[in-house]
Amino acid sequence: MAVSTRLSALGLILLVTACGAGAEAPAEPLPPAIPVAQQVSADVAELVAAMDTFGLDLLTSPTLADKPNLVLSPASASLALQMVGAGASGETAAQMKKVLHLPEGVQPRMPAFDLTDLKVANTVWAQQGLVLKPGFTGTLRDQFGAAMNEADFKTDWDGARARINKTVEDQTAGKIPDLFPAKSITPLTRVVLTNALYLKAAWAREFPRDKTKNEPFTRSDGSTVSVPMMRNEPFKEPKAPLGYAEGPGYQVVTLPYRGGKLAFTVIIPSSTEALRAKGIATVLSEVQPADVQLAMPKFTVRSAMDLKKTLETAGMPLAFSSAADFSGITQQEPLRLDSVQHKTFVQVDEEGTEAAAATGVDVQVVSAPVVRTVTVDRPFIFVITDTATGAPLFLGRVNDPTAG
Repeated sequence: MAVSTRLSALGLILLVTACGAGAEAPAEPLPPAIPVAQQVSADVAELVAAMDTFGLDLLTSPTLADKPNLVLSPASASLALQMVGAGASGETAAQMKKVLHLPEGVQPRMPAFDLTDLKVANTVWAQQGLVLKPGFTGTLRDQFGAAMNEADFKTDWDGARARINKTVEDQTAGKIPDLFPAKSITPLTRVVLTNALYLKAAWAREFPRDKTKNEPFTRSDGSTVSVPMMRNEPFKEPKAPLGYAEGPGYQVVTLPYRGGKLAFTVIIPSSTEALRAKGIATVLSEVQPADVQLAMPKFTVRSAMDLKKTLETAGMPLAFSSAADFSGITQQEPLRLDSVQHKTFVQVDEEGTEAAAATGVDVQVVSAPVVRTVTVDRPFIFVITDTATGAPLFLGRVNDPTAG
């Protein structure tokens, strides 16, 4: 039996055809292709769930709705804000924890990612002569593995910006240049905290390049664009099956990367209703190994944004105001957040995925079993997860694969 599935303007159409008389032979057990961790400690599960919800908040924020394609790193943004949040107190800390969905009693920290295909770097630059509280620096070192550096923001702020940007560029293999744009670092800057993620992973089974052909992709406004559509080959031994799940009005397909430590999941159509109703982890946990005949576009997506307005709208305006309380960082000067720069890059082709993300927080002194055929020819959402923890490393929506 074969099941062919294609999204159309009328909804989901299923075509079921018989491929032979009589009972089918029982299918052989398939190796797993699961995009989320099946067993993690309770505190890690709560941290990952917080990243999931925070990522969906960002993806659906009205402040970012004007972007045709949007890719975010919930993990990167959350980790950077958790680091600066370690120095927040009072209502400032309460607002930040609420926006980040951090549960009470769970200590913020960086999950233990498998670093074979994924590189994670947390870095802090502090103004020369600024005395940071030992509790703050200890948390950054012990819970986030952050490297500490000094910078002279007061007299050489642009030189400090250049050094920070060069460090992040190196940490992301050149994919995230100029995280902090011109004039974003000023003489009022006292502390800069950055998180950088970089992964380069090959599919467990590559898409044959000779099968990639230009085909139509329908954008959300009904217009079409020609995109290079990749197609996988019929499965042969040794099998490396994809994962599949479906729910009311949506489908989920998971592609494992070589080594099984990372997974790429595409969700079509791109409505976030199912993700909002169930949560990312629940939707992904429904994925089961399956033979899937997949057609998916090659694409490259870049995003760059200052998350200040988004975070203020989400419920943490105090951190950016003159009333902010970051007394846990230092007692020398009152501090507030000035900007939260976030840049991402994701490239998907026949061989695999290269992706990078960086988040920089500028802290300033105050005053300043069947075979299914799935064709991804409509707007879609994708998630790249770390299968050891289930953490959402990248989360994006693609309305036009040609928009870049």
